[in-house]
Order: sequence, then C-alpha cells, then structure tokens
Amino acid sequence: MRAWTYSSLDKYTTCPKQYYHLKVAKDYVDPPNEHTRWGEEVHSALEDYLSQGRGLPESMYQWKPFIDKLLSLPGDKYAEVKFAVDKNFNSCAWDQAWSRGIVDVLVIHNATAVVLDYKTGKRKPTEQLWLYALYVFAHHPEVKAVHTVFAWLKERKVDKDFFTRDDISKLWMHFLPIVSRLEKSYEKDVWPPKTSGLCRRWCPVLSCEHNGRQ
Repeated sequence: MRAWTYSSLDKYTTCPKQYYHLKVAKDYVDPPNEHTRWGEEVHSALEDYLSQGRGLPESMYQWKPFIDKLLSLPGDKYAEVKFAVDKNFNSCAWDQAWSRGIVDVLVIHNATAVVLDYKTGKRKPTEQLWLYALYVFAHHPEVKAVHTVFAWLKERKVDKDFFTRDDISKLWMHFLPIVSRLEKSYEKDVWPPKTSGLCRRWCPVLSCEHNGRQ
C-alpha cells in the first residue's frame, strides 16, 4: 500500500473505485481546473512571502495583514514542511512513510506549536489538521500542545482547534478504521464504487458505470 495522506484517504472515503483509478491503476487523472490552479498560485506566493520576504502579487495583497500577523508570532516559523510517520506513529523519512503530509505553515515556540493551513475555496472545516497535529507531536517531542488553524482566505475567516499529547490516541483512533478499510482494499483488490451526486459532474473516471459522461 502506498503512503496515505489526508487527501488520498478522503478520496478513498468518497469512492474506493475512484481512488483505485487515480492512485493505484493510474489510468485516469484528476485534471486541474481554475480553482486548483488558483490555489497553487496562492500557496506558492504565500510561501515565498513567509520564507523569503518576496512581495505578494497585487491580487493577493488583501491577505498581507493576516500574514504579517502570523509573522509577528513568537517562535521559529517554517513554510511547506514535510512530515512522515511509520506504522508505529513514529517520525520517519519521507520515502519510508506509512502516512505523510505537507504543512503550509508551522510555528514552534518552546513547548507550543501552531499549524496553519491556507484554504482558497469555500469554508468547509475537516479533520485534516487533526492529522497534522499528530505529525507535529511525532516529529517534535518537545511540543506538548498544538494550535491548529484553517485560514479561509476567500471569506477571511479562521477555524481553530487545540490539542495536547493527551489527545494523541483519540486522534489516531479517528483515522485508523478508515485506514484499515483502505488496507483491506489493497489486500483483496476490491474497490467498490460509491455513488453520489458528484459522479456525473465531477468524477474523472469515465469508464465507471455511474459516470454517465461518455
């Protein structure tokens, strides 16, 4: 089984058959659109501003006060941080990962960390940063507490959460049942379709009997 990320696990939950074609067989791709391209541009520009002090494009200047506030926080700041853990939930190299992900912004100050993820789409909080908090605990034993922040740039709103090391078991137990189902799909090579209203409009797997766009 390939290393799983939050997005790949979410894709599997949405539809195992779609996951199979995009991640295993790789006979279909999820084509970029204007929204994904814009998201990539924003992430790249904010990373450069945060880590290199490069100026923001005029189209993103509206977010400068927010980023400057982030830069004013005490502690060491990092952009686009890669994290990987093994099946024992310990930190490991990226190419040896059981699970891995990339954190947009990480701030570490003494025993406290802040994990921030920029979002350019509609406000829709998920459990993604629960997983990222687990990554931080695994890679930084000195960190005892993690603040997580979703920054919804389009709506200029944030969603926050807070976790301590006492929450580690509870957080992993949220993900493990889903990961177990994913592992069984790999073992048995069984990838059932899961239909929804997204099949006809959004799914790139045109060969699926539920797609209807051929």
